Amino acid sequence: MVSKLRLIQPPVQPCLLNQSLFFDQTTYPTYTEVVVLNRDHLYRKGDVLTVKVVARDKEGRPKTYGGDFFRARLVSSDRSLQASSAGHVTDHCNGTYTVQFPLYWVGNVSIKFQLVLPSEGSEGSTETATNFRTGDSSTADWRTSPSPSQNLHSNASALTTPSLPPHRQCDFSKLEANGTWICEKPEKLPCSAITKCQWYFKGITRVLGFVSEAEKKLFKKPYLETELEVDPKEPIRVLETELPTPEHLPACSGNARESGASLGHWSGKVWKSAVCNVRVFTKEEIRQCLANKTVYMQGDSTIRQWSQRLQKVVPLKKDKRAKDSKVLQVGYNSQWNISVRYRFHHLPIQTKTWHNFYGYHYTVDELDATQGGPNMVIVLSLWAHFTAEPLDMFRSRLYAIRSAIHRLLRRSPGTRVFVRTGTTREHKKGKLEYYLLSSDWLAYQITEVIREIFREDPDVVVLDTWDMSVCQPGKDHVHPDQTMVDNLLNRLFSHICPN
Repeated sequence: MVSKLRLIQPPVQPCLLNQSLFFDQTTYPTYTEVVVLNRDHLYRKGDVLTVKVVARDKEGRPKTYGGDFFRARLVSSDRSLQASSAGHVTDHCNGTYTVQFPLYWVGNVSIKFQLVLPSEGSEGSTETATNFRTGDSSTADWRTSPSPSQNLHSNASALTTPSLPPHRQCDFSKLEANGTWICEKPEKLPCSAITKCQWYFKGITRVLGFVSEAEKKLFKKPYLETELEVDPKEPIRVLETELPTPEHLPACSGNARESGASLGHWSGKVWKSAVCNVRVFTKEEIRQCLANKTVYMQGDSTIRQWSQRLQKVVPLKKDKRAKDSKVLQVGYNSQWNISVRYRFHHLPIQTKTWHNFYGYHYTVDELDATQGGPNMVIVLSLWAHFTAEPLDMFRSRLYAIRSAIHRLLRRSPGTRVFVRTGTTREHKKGKLEYYLLSSDWLAYQITEVIREIFREDPDVVVLDTWDMSVCQPGKDHVHPDQTMVDNLLNRLFSHICPN
């Protein structure tokens, strides 16, 4: 019998495609084989079900390179169970893939396997996003202005702009945070006049200019988000285990074994971890867990969801001394001495509204200014607005954050620091530009970088949320439903208050 935790560990880095891509060799769903190995085996709860995938092109020829992006799920055939889990895909970089499904429950199970994006599309998506963001400053997608009411706009970039001479640059970069931010200097105003910035959303259609007609076909059916036929089609029966199993999982201590681990499954509307004891917290238990603590959250709106949920559940009163906005929100509960603070991360921010340029703080600066300790909990979420950025830039930003976390822990031992990963999301009306700049493929690359940098760090607990979203009972959305948010918070609370 194979333990459910003994899975093939996929490499952190995806397969590097060192050869030219040929669109006539694109993975074709109809001919790609998805075969259950050892299908006649008597499977029991705790075993691992293994599937082999052989990618083939439109002519039925096997591919010789990897890079395809798949979504694998195991679902209960018995609707009353409402159970589901994510499969773990290993890319062998030769056109074949191994998918492993730990068997968490008893009953009939069915495999759902989807080609999200073929390798030719995923490679093109990464390259397109990079080209879009590293273009000349005159085509950059940010605008800055002394005042939105004035028709005085200049372009900006989160990257260096070698085509722009130094005297035409306003450099707002911060070396300590590995944050690059360069604006085109207004013709008749000093750099100090720039106070606001805006993601130039009307300009995102320009990304289509970086995509060939052949590449555009890859972002349509039958290549995009297509369910593949699994052999066999019939459900597989899973029996109760014959071996004794421990009654309880260990408490969530936040060690390296747990950090980043997302093994588990959905049972109805509850996520059941296979790694540590994730409890379902009542409102009273949440208040007891957070009593006399400050929870500081910095990141995108997906972590703001968490703070807003806590405002209702604890409940929290808005602190009138702090300006309540999308950038900074503060809530407190005087009875339990609970404080929850949320701050949006520094640029890039992909929203249509104009923002006060100086209202944003780098995570590094916030961490360096924090007086931590056993009653301080920090949760970071940086992913959704970084999908259109080069991975090297994102990686560099995270390295600076990791160093700041280490300084904080040396200064204030006992501080709890959590970093969450990305999730699947919706794509607005199936528009190509959104697939090119904010697809699940790009979000997954961001997630892999977060795992790479923080998974083995003893000062950080990685809340890996990707697999939870892959098989979630609700719909894919960058802002998932309350069921997902509540279960994510249960994971956080289970680490803060394991007992």
